[in-house]
Amino acid sequence: MRVLFLSSEIFPYAKTGGLGDVAYSLPRALEALGVEVLRAMPLYHSLYGQGFEDTGKEVTVRLNGRPYTFRIFRQDRHYFFHQPELYDRPYLYGPPGRAYPDNDLRFGGFCWAVAQAVKEGFFDVDLVHANDWQTALYPVLHHEIFRFPQKVVFTIHNLAFQGMFEKETLERLELPWSLYHIEALEFWGKINLMKGGIIFSDAVTTVSRTYAREILTYEYAYGLEGVLYHHRHKLVGILNGIDYELWNPAQDPHLYVRYSVEDPAPKEENKQAMLRELGVAEFFAEKPLFCFINRFSQQKGVEILLSALERLSRINGFFIFLGEGEYAPLFENIDRRYPNMYARIIFNEGWSHKVYAASDFILVPSLFEPCGITQLIAMRYGTLVVARKTGGLADTLVDVSYPGGYGFLFPDPTPEDLLCGVKRAAELFQYPRYFMRLRRKVMKLDFSWNRSAREYLKLYRQLLFRRKP
Repeated sequence: MRVLFLSSEIFPYAKTGGLGDVAYSLPRALEALGVEVLRAMPLYHSLYGQGFEDTGKEVTVRLNGRPYTFRIFRQDRHYFFHQPELYDRPYLYGPPGRAYPDNDLRFGGFCWAVAQAVKEGFFDVDLVHANDWQTALYPVLHHEIFRFPQKVVFTIHNLAFQGMFEKETLERLELPWSLYHIEALEFWGKINLMKGGIIFSDAVTTVSRTYAREILTYEYAYGLEGVLYHHRHKLVGILNGIDYELWNPAQDPHLYVRYSVEDPAPKEENKQAMLRELGVAEFFAEKPLFCFINRFSQQKGVEILLSALERLSRINGFFIFLGEGEYAPLFENIDRRYPNMYARIIFNEGWSHKVYAASDFILVPSLFEPCGITQLIAMRYGTLVVARKTGGLADTLVDVSYPGGYGFLFPDPTPEDLLCGVKRAAELFQYPRYFMRLRRKVMKLDFSWNRSAREYLKLYRQLLFRRKP
């Protein structure tokens, strides 16, 4: 089986969030099961000079009334579509807090170029797997314009971002006006590319079972609940995983001290080293260490955190906040206001590994969370999770109040509920034998990509070998 995997970002070439991680890890896990996976993404300016092989292949598509030529480069099974006018920019999607105004052309053009490459026989595959709004036009082109025989899977990683543009985008993308209706791309007088991906794919997946149920409701669907409910027969929730080679405290070069589930004791040395680095070991060496490692955004529950800061400062523990985003300025110099808190605004991958390893607990107060990998990484590193019960957090955590439980879940996105979860965690920390038992338990949990890849392979086979009526 050969699969073409489309994504706007693939780690380590380009990454702004979890999509890049998935586009790296899932194909690798599928290949371990015998699937040949070809990856395709735009060739951004940041990738220049990496020595990619020029395939000599060019495809030309018409956008906004004129031709655009894409040249295809490759490295191993990764294919990069080079179009300097569209991708020679300092950012993937736009400056912080803003989007490039021609993102419809940038990513719609990528989809057109991939479809043209499939038409010309450059990609000879059995199935195409598109991801999020940036590649959502591909299923539309595949089934409505080119009418290819291959099956298409479309994965929703975050329904909050849908690729919404003015209706004139139809003309800019050289699409027929016959697609401008309620059962295609039209959405309240605009164009919704995510909607097109849902309607015209053979199967739609999202990244946890609970999120697959949640997005059928008004609260979580951002206006697409009716479309998703109509197409619920092809909606499947498959939980994301994490790469256990990349996230491995026994081999992680970033840690102060490495450790493993067989010998988790050195994790404490990471905590003490972190506290010494921050100059607070004298005061908090015996206290619980909490962390928040995520985007400082509304989705991640940062408004809840900010509302709870004064009360959190009265908890007998230390708090580290690591991330970047629109709320970052509100965390600057937080240690001057609260002596038991520290924030690092500029995200650093290596330092995030250190914080995962050093912390006793991690806070994940998300308003919604399609899957989330923060909690999976934390548990891999023996860090217990305090999280809101939603989406993938609900699927990967069991509250300690239940038999076999190992996390701290709170139901509502309020400062009061978050504070209750943190207090429960701090109280449990006072029972070291029980706490250490839970640490070992979460380190043994299997949230690797192996299980998820088997579910995707099962779905692929069902599509490819489904009997026609």
